[in-house]
Amino acid sequence: MAYSTNILLGIVTILTAVFIWSRRTYVYWQRRRVKFVQPIPLLGNLKKVLKLEESFALQLRRFYFDRRFQREPVIGIYLFHQPALLIRDLELVRTVLIEDFVSFSNRFAKCDLRHDKMGALNLFFAKQAEWREIRTRLSPAFTEAKIKQMFSLMEEIGCDLEWYLKRLMRSLRRDDSTSDRSGAIVSIKDICDLYNTDMIASIAFGLRSYSLRNTQSEIGSHCQDIFRPNMRRIIDFFVIFYLPKLVPLLRSKLFTESHSEFLRRVIQLVIEERERGGILRNDLIEMLLTLKKEADLQQDKSHFTHHQDFLAAQAASFEVAGIETCSSSMSFALFELAKQPLMQARLRREIREAFRLQSDDGSESLSYERIASMEYLRMVVEETLRKYPIVPLLERECTPTSKKRFYSLRPHAECYARRGMPIYISNLAIHHDPKYWPDPERFDPERFTALNKSHQVPMSYLPYGAGPHNCIGMQIGQLQIKLGLIYFLRQHQVELCDQTVEQISFDPKFALLASEHSIYLKIVDCYDL
Repeated sequence: MAYSTNILLGIVTILTAVFIWSRRTYVYWQRRRVKFVQPIPLLGNLKKVLKLEESFALQLRRFYFDRRFQREPVIGIYLFHQPALLIRDLELVRTVLIEDFVSFSNRFAKCDLRHDKMGALNLFFAKQAEWREIRTRLSPAFTEAKIKQMFSLMEEIGCDLEWYLKRLMRSLRRDDSTSDRSGAIVSIKDICDLYNTDMIASIAFGLRSYSLRNTQSEIGSHCQDIFRPNMRRIIDFFVIFYLPKLVPLLRSKLFTESHSEFLRRVIQLVIEERERGGILRNDLIEMLLTLKKEADLQQDKSHFTHHQDFLAAQAASFEVAGIETCSSSMSFALFELAKQPLMQARLRREIREAFRLQSDDGSESLSYERIASMEYLRMVVEETLRKYPIVPLLERECTPTSKKRFYSLRPHAECYARRGMPIYISNLAIHHDPKYWPDPERFDPERFTALNKSHQVPMSYLPYGAGPHNCIGMQIGQLQIKLGLIYFLRQHQVELCDQTVEQISFDPKFALLASEHSIYLKIVDCYDL
C-alpha cells in the first residue's frame, strides 16, 4: 500500500512540475503582448510536424495566412519549449537578412564538429567565423567568369538529356502499356533527377556519371539516398533543425555514414588523379584542389581547412543544393508549361531562334551569352521559382552584437528577440501573398518582364534568400535549369495526360518543396512544330 502511494505521489509530483513548467514556459509571448499560435504542452506548435501530417514550411505558410495575424509584423511560435518568431513584415525581413546581418549571422540549425565534420564544415551549417572564411574561399568558383569556363561541361550534359529523350521515345513506343501512338507517358521528375545528377557529378565532382545512359550508376544511387527518407534520417533532421542543442548528445548526422564514406572516397580519388596526371578541368573540384594546396602551406595545422572532411563537405553542399532543388524546379516548370501550350510554344520558338542565330555564327551549340539573352526563358524560370520556391523557408538565429541579451525589432515590431532565438521567414508564403503578387496561384511569366520587375515590392521575391547568406550557387543553379529546359523542349513537347495530377500538393514529410505525387506527363516529338 505504501509502495503504491509513493508511486502515485511521484506521478502527481511529476505532472504538477510539468504543469507549472508549461505555464511558465508557454506564456513567453503572452507576457510580451505578441500574438502567437496557441501551443500544446511539451510539443509547442510541432504536433502536426511530428505526426508527419504537415511539413514545417507548410505549417509556417498556414500561420502566415491565419486571419488572426493579418495585421501583425511578427507571429510568436514555439518549437517544443523554445520561443521563436515568424516574420511577416518585409522591412523586418530586410533588417534580418541584409541591413543587420551581423545580428542574425548564424542559422539556428546545427551540426556537431566533433561527431559530424561533413555536416559542421558544410557551408550551409558552418558558424561564424568559419562560415565567413569558407564563403570567401568558395566565392571565386561561382563568379560569372568561372561559370563561363564550366559552360561547355554543362552543355555536354544538356546534349545527353536530348539524346536520352530521343532514345526514350523510341523504346517506349514499343511498349503499349506505357505509351500510345502520340507520345510516351513518363514520371517527369525521374528524368530531371538523372539530368541533374549527371550535371552535379560533372561540375562538382569532376566525373561523368552517365546516369542518363545508365540509370543505375553508383553516384546516382548515392545521391538519391540523401533524399530517401527513413525513420532514422527523419529523427536526425528533426534534431538538427529543431533541437540543435541535443545534436552532440544524440550524435545526429546530416549524411549517413555510408554516404559520407562514398564522398570521401570519390573526392580523394579525383584529387589524387588530378595531382598525379596534372589534369586541368574547369570545374568546382579544381577549386577544391586549390583550397587544399593553400591549406597545406598554412602553418596553423589546427585550422579547419586541414580537417580531413573539409573538401568532401564542400562537395556535399554542391550535391545537396544542386540535384534536388534544380530537379524539382525543372519538374514544376515542365508541369506548368504542359498546362499552358501557348507559353510552351513561345518558349520553344525562342529556343530554336537562339540555335538558329548561333548556327549563323558557325556553331550548332549555344553560348553562355546567347542563353543569358533569352528573355522568355528567364521569365519562365523566375516565375517557377516564385510559385515553387524549393527551399520554402529561411531561418536565422538571433546573435546580437556585443553581449546584449535582447535585440529590439523596433520600429517594425513592438517586441524583442532573445539571444539564441530562432527567426523564420516563409518565402513560400510571401511568394503567394496577393498583397505582393496578384492572383498568386496563376503561373504567369509576364510578372518578370523588365518593366514589371521594376515595380515589384522589395524583399517579396526570395527564392535564393538575400544578403550575405544568400545561395552562393544561384547563377549556376539557374543556368542548370535553363539548359535542362532548352534541351528538353527543343525537339520535344510535354502535354497533360490522364495520369497527370490536376494540381500540385506538397509532400508533408519533405523539408524541401516537393510534389506529394509523381508528376506524369506525355512527351511528344515535335521536330517540325
